[in-house]
Amino acid sequence: MKTKFVFCLVSWLCLLSIGVVRADSDDFTNGTKIMLSCNDVPFQKPKGSDQEQRSIFVPIPISAFLSNKQSIELEFYESIGNIEIIISQNGMVIYSSSENIESNLVERISLSQTLSGCCLLEIKGENGAYAFGYFEI
Repeated sequence: MKTKFVFCLVSWLCLLSIGVVRADSDDFTNGTKIMLSCNDVPFQKPKGSDQEQRSIFVPIPISAFLSNKQSIELEFYESIGNIEIIISQNGMVIYSSSENIESNLVERISLSQTLSGCCLLEIKGENGAYAFGYFEI
């Protein structure tokens, strides 16, 4: 009985130490997620008959993170075609870019080190799709 108890205790401590290492990894502390909201128009590029259909519809195939180094990381999960990325503060555009997203990728946008306060991230698709999120620097 003692052997079983000691084995369970050692196993539990090993699992606990694995969890602590995982929490200290760079992936976890890489940044703060920017919560995106969207309109009813999907970002997905129109699919031809030769392309595979997704079994699960992803309303916003994009994730956005604010890193500790004054940059935004946008992760695109699939091809969504031509988009416009706009970052503004108090109605003034501080970053604007047009991109053609043809595959899943991560894009990093560096922000000015002097920038502080609340900003708005907007992503507009050429088909009328729209996503936005507010973040604080």
